[in-house]
Amino acid sequence: MARVFISHATQNVAIATQIRDWLDPDHETFLEVHPDDGIQVGEAWRERLHHELRRADAVVCVVSEASVRSSWCTAEVAIADALGCLLLPVQLGGVIHPLINHLNHIPHTTARGHLGKALRQFDAGGRKLARDQEPFPGLDAFSTALSAVFFGRDTETRALARKVRRAPGLLAVVGPSGCGKSSLVRAGLLAQLADDPRWLVMPPWLPGNDPLDALARSVRKTASRVGLRWSAQETKDRLVLDGLRGVAHELVDDDRRLLITIDQAEELFTRAAEKDRQQVASLLREAIADNVRVIATLRSEFLDELRTLPELGGVPLGSYVLAPLAREVLHVVITGPARVAGLKVHPELVAMLVEDTASGEALPLLAFTLQHLAMGVPRGGTLSSERYEHLGGVHGALARHADEVLDFAVAETRANKEELLSRLASLATLDHTGRPTRKRVSLAQLDSWAQDALEVFVRHRLLTASGDQRGRWIGVAHEALFTEWRPLRTAIDERQIGLRAAQSVELDASQWLEGDRADHLLLNEDTFAAVAPLVADDDLSPGARRFLDVSRRRIEVLRRQRRRDRRQTISWLAVFLATAIGAAGLAAAQWSVASDGRDRAVARSLTAEARFLRESWPQLALRLSLTAHSLAPNDDTRADLNMILAAEGITSGDLLHASCALAKGGLTALEWQRHLPELSYRDTCAFSG
Repeated sequence: MARVFISHATQNVAIATQIRDWLDPDHETFLEVHPDDGIQVGEAWRERLHHELRRADAVVCVVSEASVRSSWCTAEVAIADALGCLLLPVQLGGVIHPLINHLNHIPHTTARGHLGKALRQFDAGGRKLARDQEPFPGLDAFSTALSAVFFGRDTETRALARKVRRAPGLLAVVGPSGCGKSSLVRAGLLAQLADDPRWLVMPPWLPGNDPLDALARSVRKTASRVGLRWSAQETKDRLVLDGLRGVAHELVDDDRRLLITIDQAEELFTRAAEKDRQQVASLLREAIADNVRVIATLRSEFLDELRTLPELGGVPLGSYVLAPLAREVLHVVITGPARVAGLKVHPELVAMLVEDTASGEALPLLAFTLQHLAMGVPRGGTLSSERYEHLGGVHGALARHADEVLDFAVAETRANKEELLSRLASLATLDHTGRPTRKRVSLAQLDSWAQDALEVFVRHRLLTASGDQRGRWIGVAHEALFTEWRPLRTAIDERQIGLRAAQSVELDASQWLEGDRADHLLLNEDTFAAVAPLVADDDLSPGARRFLDVSRRRIEVLRRQRRRDRRQTISWLAVFLATAIGAAGLAAAQWSVASDGRDRAVARSLTAEARFLRESWPQLALRLSLTAHSLAPNDDTRADLNMILAAEGITSGDLLHASCALAKGGLTALEWQRHLPELSYRDTCAFSG
C-alpha cells in the first residue's frame, strides 16, 4: 500500500480533502489539514511536512494558479521530484505546473479513476497473474511477472524504492543466501519502477564467468526497447569504446533515469576473473551519475570486498540489509499467492508450513513445497495437508523430489548414477569461505549422455537452462539443492580438493592475464604436477583452462630443453672421461717406469754397500742385501744375496731374520741347504716357511 502525500494551496483545501476521501482507506494518505492525522495544534509544521514528504511513495499535486504562485507548493513539487516520488498532477482550470510540464496532468473532474488506477499499479507493479501462470516460483526467485503474488515484503519494497529514488550511486541489497534478495528486487522494486515513465529499467544480469558479456546482453535488450537495434558485437564495442556512461546517454535523456541491476553480484568475486571484474567495475564507476543508478543483490559476506574495490573508489555506496522474513509474515506468504490464483489453503496446512519453515531463511524450500502442492490443483481447489505429508514436509520435499528425478534420469538415459551425480556436482564451485555456490556450465562441454540426463532435471525444474549467442547454459535452480539433497552434497564433498585446486588455478590464471601472459607467471613443473590431476575442465573458466594448457606446453618445452642439455652434457663428460682415463694411464705408465728405474738405482747402491761390508759386518751386509732384493728382485740382487748368505759370521738367528726376505726373493729350501750345509733340510724349511 503506497504512502500518498497531497500537495495543495490553501485555496484548494476542499479539493484536496475530496481527493483524500477518494483514496482512503486503500492508501496511507497524508493531508496536513486533516483533523485526525494531519498537523496538530502546536506541532512544528515545517518539520512534519518535510518528514511526510520524504517518506511518501507518491505525491498528488493539486495544480492551480494559486499553487503555481505558492513558493511552498513549488518547493514540495521540486522536493518530491528530486526524491523520485511518483508525481500525479491533478489539474484545476487547465493550469500546468512549469516544473512538471513533461508529465500528463489529469483534470480534476476525471481524476478519481485515474488516481486509483495509477496507485493500484504502483502497489502491484502494474501486473496481474496470468491465468496459466503458477503462483509459486519454486526454487526460482520471484520475477517481475510474478509481482502480483509477491507477498510479505511491502514495507521493504517501499523502503528500497525510496532509497533508489533518492540516493545516487550504487546500492547493495545484502543478506544471507535464501532470504529473498533477488525476489525483493525483481518482483518488488523493478515491478514498481517498470511502469514509471521517469525510469528505464535494464533487465537484471548475473556476472558469471564473463561479466562484460552479461552486461552487454542486458544493455542490448534495453536498447531494443527504446528503438535501438544494436547487434551483440556492436553493443560490446560501444561499451568498450564509449563506456557505459556513453551508452547510458543514448538510452535516456536528462528527464529520465536508468537503473542497472546486478543480481548475485558475489559472482564478481567467486566466478569472474580479476581483470574482468576490474573492467566492469570501472565501467560502472564512470557511468554512475544523477540519472544512472546501480542496484546489486549481494550475499552479506561479500560486502567488504565490494566496498574495497579500487575501481569503485569515489562512488557513493549504500547498503540495504534484508533480514530473513519474520515468522509472523509466513502466513501471508503462503495464503496471499494462493488467493490471487484462486486457490484455498487448509488452515491446518498453513500451521504445518509455518512450523516446518521456522524462519525466512528457508523461503526457497517453502516456495518449492508450495509449488508442488499447487501442481495440478484447479482454480477453486484446496491445498491439503495430506499431500504435504506425502511430499515429506518442507525439508523433505526437495530431497525426495530430487531422488525421484535422479531415478527418472537414470532409467531414461541409462546413465550411471555415480557419474551423473558427479556431473551435477560440477555445477557447484566454492566461494572463499568454502561454501558451495552455483555456477553455469555450457552444455557444449558435456557428453551427449550427460546433456540428455541433465535435461531431465531441467524438465523437473531442479536445473535451469538459458541461452545466449555463445550457446546454451545450465545451472541449479537454487543453492538449497547443494545442502538439502544428501547424495549431491556428498558428491560435492568428494570434489572439495579438486574445487580448491581449481580456485588456486583461477587465481594464478587471473594474475597471468593481468601480467600480459608472462612466462614467469605460469605454473612450474612441481605445482603443475600437483594441481593438474585434481582439476576437471568443468571446474575451470575458459581463461583458466588456457592458462593450464599454456603451462603444460611450457613445461614440455622446458623438459625437451633439459633432455637436450642432458644429452649434450653426457657427451661432453664422456669425451672428458675418455681423455682423463688416457691421460691417467699414460701418467701411470710413466710413473711406473720412473719408479722402477729409481728402485734399481737404489738397489745397486745398497748392493755395493753390502759387498763392502760383507767381510767386516756380515749382519748389516745381509740386511742391506735383503733391502736391495726387495726393491729390485732380479738375478743380480739374488746373486749378491746368495754370496752374503754364504759368508762367514752369518748365524742361525740371522737366517731366521732373513726368512721372509728369502721367500720373497724366490730362494727355496734346497738353495738354503746348498749354501748352509750345517742346517738340516727340516730346519731350513722351518726357517724359510
